[in-house]
Amino acid sequence: MKCIIFLMFLGGSSIMSFAQPFTLDENIKPVQLEFHKYEPPDNPKAKGRINITQVTQVKDTQYFFCSGASIYSPVYVGVTTDDKEHPLDVQLAKMNWKNPDRKGSTGSSGHWEDKFKTENDFGIMVIAKNKPAKYALIVWNGDEVKFDLPSVFSNDKASAKKSGGGFLKKNGLYIVIGLLVVIVGLLAFKLKNKKS
Repeated sequence: MKCIIFLMFLGGSSIMSFAQPFTLDENIKPVQLEFHKYEPPDNPKAKGRINITQVTQVKDTQYFFCSGASIYSPVYVGVTTDDKEHPLDVQLAKMNWKNPDRKGSTGSSGHWEDKFKTENDFGIMVIAKNKPAKYALIVWNGDEVKFDLPSVFSNDKASAKKSGGGFLKKNGLYIVIGLLVVIVGLLAFKLKNKKS
């Protein structure tokens, strides 16, 4: 019984550990960004899920994470600040916080953004050299691309007839030319035999 409880604990802790990039630092407590449905009536391509968070950061580094991304849908992350004299560093991490996969800075424009595709969870780390830092964090996750693949296997007799007809349509000209060559060859052979 103790073994079963221990295995359940390990399974539960491993699921929880995938909710954010890996870390052994107990001081890192990322904020989960909750998505809301986003359906602008004027732009159906922008449909998906969105989170807009206004942040006043008093620590050197603020950690966020998002979950539920699909490899079949685009992800957009943007950070905008009015303080253009003190840029913010932004890092996106998938596996662990120490090795970011993407990074950038708001720079003199006061804005940084990136678009990518990923699966499940990813983390966002914002580093502020001047505090308090006020900025807007926007994360958009588009709708999954849905497409229908035709079936490779079909029991439909009509489709089998169509595939046979397709062969004749594609190769009919070559078949006719081949038959004419054979007929001309036979006629030439008969004429040659009559002369000899």
